[in-house]
Amino acid sequence: MKENPAMKKVIQNMKPGVISLHGFLGSDRRSIEDIIDHDRGELERLGVDQKELAAGLMKLLEKALEGFGEYIKISDLYSVRAESVRGKLPCPFTHPGLFRKTMVTVRDADGEDVLSYSELGIHLIEEHCFFQGKGSPFRIEPQDAVELINSL
Repeated sequence: MKENPAMKKVIQNMKPGVISLHGFLGSDRRSIEDIIDHDRGELERLGVDQKELAAGLMKLLEKALEGFGEYIKISDLYSVRAESVRGKLPCPFTHPGLFRKTMVTVRDADGEDVLSYSELGIHLIEEHCFFQGKGSPFRIEPQDAVELINSL
């Protein structure tokens, strides 16, 4: 079977140093399609739609931006913070648009970080059901994200 030229570009974009320093696949040896299929299956098992999950993560991002780099309490269990650096990133799937380099960190009441994600990460989930490869520093585990959103 001949490789799809569009997918060839996506695979190239996922590599370290092309769009982001660490890339999007980490140490995961699975194909991008297999990663997406697995994570889509996880969402189905958890009974959550990717767009619903992305909307919940975006609400946390918006709340975190109100703190201007400081943690904001969002419940008795969690606080959230957003840190931004200059610049924007494109979608590795060549989807239109640029995404701010904003990192959200959710911390529990004990001060432990429970989830970190970027604005681009939200887009990747919403539009592509892509949570990034295992071993990627920005991978979001679907179950962790769903449990967090459901607990709020």
